[in-house]
Amino acid sequence: MAMIDFTGVKCPVCGVAFREDDDIVVCPQCGAPYHRACYQKEGQCVFPDLHASGKDWAPPAPPKPPASAEIKDRECPACGHLNGHSALFCNNCGASLLSPGQVRPGQVGGAPPNPYGAARGAGASPYPGQQRPYPGTAFVFDPMGGVSPADVLDEGVSYGDASKLVKQNTAYYMPVFRYMKQTGRNKFSFSAFLFSGAWMLYRKQYKYGAIVTALMLVIYLLYLAASVFVASPTLIYLMEQAGMDLTKGFSPTSEQMIIISQLMTEDPSLYLKICLPMLCLLLLLALMIFVGVRGNKMYMNHCVRMVRQVKAANLSDEPNMTLDAKGGVNTSIAICMFVCYFLLVNVVPLLL
Repeated sequence: MAMIDFTGVKCPVCGVAFREDDDIVVCPQCGAPYHRACYQKEGQCVFPDLHASGKDWAPPAPPKPPASAEIKDRECPACGHLNGHSALFCNNCGASLLSPGQVRPGQVGGAPPNPYGAARGAGASPYPGQQRPYPGTAFVFDPMGGVSPADVLDEGVSYGDASKLVKQNTAYYMPVFRYMKQTGRNKFSFSAFLFSGAWMLYRKQYKYGAIVTALMLVIYLLYLAASVFVASPTLIYLMEQAGMDLTKGFSPTSEQMIIISQLMTEDPSLYLKICLPMLCLLLLLALMIFVGVRGNKMYMNHCVRMVRQVKAANLSDEPNMTLDAKGGVNTSIAICMFVCYFLLVNVVPLLL
């Protein structure tokens, strides 16, 4: 007996379409399919009329479109809008619906046809001095980076949902999300490494962005304090003990270097005090590397959480509870972080 593929058919109890890996059971009398948990919940088949008439269950027939209407089965890779089967460009956003390498009807050998007629000559264009290729057949930009919007990123979240939350630079983030999901590995982010907390705040990861920014601020202030109140006084003390002229800067002779070395050997804490600012910088670098390594995965998890939160709220009429409102970037906070960084680097050291 051949196995029946119920993929895409909706469970009569919960109304959710079956997937390939679902645990499906069928009624032994009429053959109706159920999720195992749904069937156990009901305790019986929900089609007693079929049993009474001795008929078998059959999947519902797909709705027939009007004779004059064209089937809309071409999903736009940019916005997800469904277009007519023969459409070449999205009716909603204008993006090309041709997959990379696909040949347009009437196009021979992959070369675009002359949209202005053969009488104008090869490559003729109404724009003097310009060669204008047929739209959508050359230099096509895929905003999803080659990822299908319908593919599943996580349970209940598609790449199309995530792209609506990311908005800016989806051509980079969607392939990165797919790579991390398929391999389970991190993908290093140079933006997250260089800007760390500021990058997280810019991408609206406010909780972790605030934590990382606060840690970096504390470490930087410790570096300044260690430089001014610990390392510099310790270095001045060693120079005085070695008989150096402080007005000439740090240019010791070999005899003076020997004296400084002996003092540091006798008291190792002096060496630690001098190296304390460098240790703070190494700690700051370690934090930046951590954010660079984990940044993309943290952002992917943030997008998944936000999409689920919006879908669970089911408040599409609320302007603050939509993917458009929750997603994108916060440019104002990026400008504010730049101003704060400028003041911190150029003004705070002067006060110390």
